[in-house]
Amino acid sequence: MINRTLFMDGNIKLTALDPEKDAEVLSRWTNSPSFVAHHFDGIFRPYMVSEIKKKLKEMLKKASESGNRYYFAVRAMESGRLVGLLKIGYVSSSNQATHLFLDFVDEESFEKYADAVLKMALNYIFMELSLHRVSAYTTTHHEHEIALLEKAGFLRESQRRQAIYYNGRVYDELVYGLLRTEWKRAQEVNA
Repeated sequence: MINRTLFMDGNIKLTALDPEKDAEVLSRWTNSPSFVAHHFDGIFRPYMVSEIKKKLKEMLKKASESGNRYYFAVRAMESGRLVGLLKIGYVSSSNQATHLFLDFVDEESFEKYADAVLKMALNYIFMELSLHRVSAYTTTHHEHEIALLEKAGFLRESQRRQAIYYNGRVYDELVYGLLRTEWKRAQEVNA
């Protein structure tokens, strides 16, 4: 049993995305190829605020209709400022599995909030959605993401060579996985 609020942890909270309020901030984030790859289909490019509003509304509508993806805004508790996004996508009830995507506005926000957000996401995935498995994708040039996933107990399951083009270079894509039994064991050890 979780003895704390599911969507709040210290100085961070998970909330609903608000297309009207969040579009301006997210428009600036579309300068990041990895952000666009995680959250939008198509070729990387910066998006205008009006495009983001439309895309957010479409994403949230599809999520509501399909019931197989969940989007959360990651906000600083005191200011309410949008500092990250959490997507739990491609939920397969028949396989009891999902994929997890985390994006933050900058490295400082990642360092400050990523650990807490990942813990909340895993609580949600394993306790609320009652899934058995979660996967996460990253690339070899995101060493901070690799460290975060491995610290949380994720195991590297596959590596696709030179699958990601970023900033003029190609990198390997890494797939990490965590099973509910492994997560529960880690919870007991850390209790």
